[in-house]
Amino acid sequence: MNKFGKSSSTLVVNAQAASSLTERLLPGQVEAIDHGKGKHILCTSGRLWVTLEHEGWDHILEPNDSLDIDEDGVVVISALNTGAFMVEDGRAYQTLSQ
Repeated sequence: MNKFGKSSSTLVVNAQAASSLTERLLPGQVEAIDHGKGKHILCTSGRLWVTLEHEGWDHILEPNDSLDIDEDGVVVISALNTGAFMVEDGRAYQTLSQ
């Protein structure tokens, strides 16, 4: 059960394997990215709640908002409503189907 009282699933992605991808999340779904340093997260639709392991605050991303990860650690991305985002580390984008 997540903080919204809904069941949620968590998908953990190894940052090296997630060089560039598009991910779609349904409300309440969560994705965690290990070793997020150097990643660029771009919200392409919906509203996303992003938590970085070494920060004391959270980020809300809306379409076309982005966030650069400057420190290593886990990045947790949760969908506030149906949303999608891209993770880039400097290479061409690839698509990952959910």
